Amino acid sequence: MNNTVNFRPTLLQPTLASRFFGQFLPKVALPLLAIALLAAPLFAQEAASTTAAATTALADAAKTSPTSNLKTWLGVDIIKMIMDADVVGKACLCILLVFSIITWSIIIYKYLQIGAAVRQSNKFVNECMARSASLEDAYRQTSAYPDSPLAQILREGYLELEIEDWYKLGYKLSDSQRAEVAKAGVERIFERTISNEIASLEGGLIFLAVATNASPFIGLFGTVWGIMGMFGDLSSLGDKGIAALGPGIATALTVTVGGLLVAIPSSITFNYFTSRVQSLTSRMDSFALELSNIIQKQLLKHEI
Repeated sequence: MNNTVNFRPTLLQPTLASRFFGQFLPKVALPLLAIALLAAPLFAQEAASTTAAATTALADAAKTSPTSNLKTWLGVDIIKMIMDADVVGKACLCILLVFSIITWSIIIYKYLQIGAAVRQSNKFVNECMARSASLEDAYRQTSAYPDSPLAQILREGYLELEIEDWYKLGYKLSDSQRAEVAKAGVERIFERTISNEIASLEGGLIFLAVATNASPFIGLFGTVWGIMGMFGDLSSLGDKGIAALGPGIATALTVTVGGLLVAIPSSITFNYFTSRVQSLTSRMDSFALELSNIIQKQLLKHEI
């Protein structure tokens, strides 16, 4: 069998989603977060300096607008609590909003990316590997599965063997030595490819872990700061001090709720995606081992 293939190694073209989330989002996410961290106090200060008349007008509009139904549905008036928050509380809410936007962008992207990797890997194994008559046939079909880690393993391994001319020319090796050298070579390529695929699949998950751990503390900081201010004004409120603290404390607790709303989905999805990546990693290891044994057997049988 003639295994010489006329080809020019080219990188597989990424999908539109991969180009957007894999290249555009990482470049935008961190600058956006940095801008939010710097600008949030300014926005909060501007909001705090709004005149009393404007604040009263907004409160009246909130009471008469359809959004007041939130109090009926949820039992609390979220809009009013956000408006009544102090400068630090609003700054924390702005930061948490940016965290939420970035985390949900990552969640959507990782769901699509990992889902595509699983689907294409299943399809590649079922329709390509099971029906291909040779490694060459399987290699030619890998371009149809750009998101499959298994297809990338076969592709990179086959390219390595083709570049080395299957360890025939220039190598004074016996059949068994040739098989061992080829196996060692492709296993090295498989290990590198698996590491690259794992890095791609895990990309962005670190931010979910950061959001899971940092968001509750950001919310807690805003809440504690608000409560500190309330107790600081307690002496000036007289007999009505304790009763007057209730709305203020409820407003301060809104920031903690915001932190939990960011942390809970981040924690759930981080563990879910981590589990799926580990499952794919096990499949890649098993596939690479099986493919390495197939190559070694075909070399010993002089089939390639």
